[in-house]
Amino acid sequence: MVHASEHSIGLLYLCHLGCALRETLVVTGPQRGRIWADDTAESGGFRPLRDDDGTPLGFARWYRRWLEAAEVSQDAASVRA
Repeated sequence: MVHASEHSIGLLYLCHLGCALRETLVVTGPQRGRIWADDTAESGGFRPLRDDDGTPLGFARWYRRWLEAAEVSQDAASVRA
């Protein structure tokens, strides 16, 4: 699927997961403050991300989860070194 610029209006791309899969923060409209996955590279479209309990994922929780995963990754790298 070819990326169309109209897909990114009102979005702030936060991270790239590889294979052109990305996670984005919605910055305008009714979903403002929520995190969505952009799976358009694999013809999956956009989908809202949810926390473990099923609630829509906001930026603060997304960022804490990202930091926790980075910390675990760093700790694992320290053990291997």
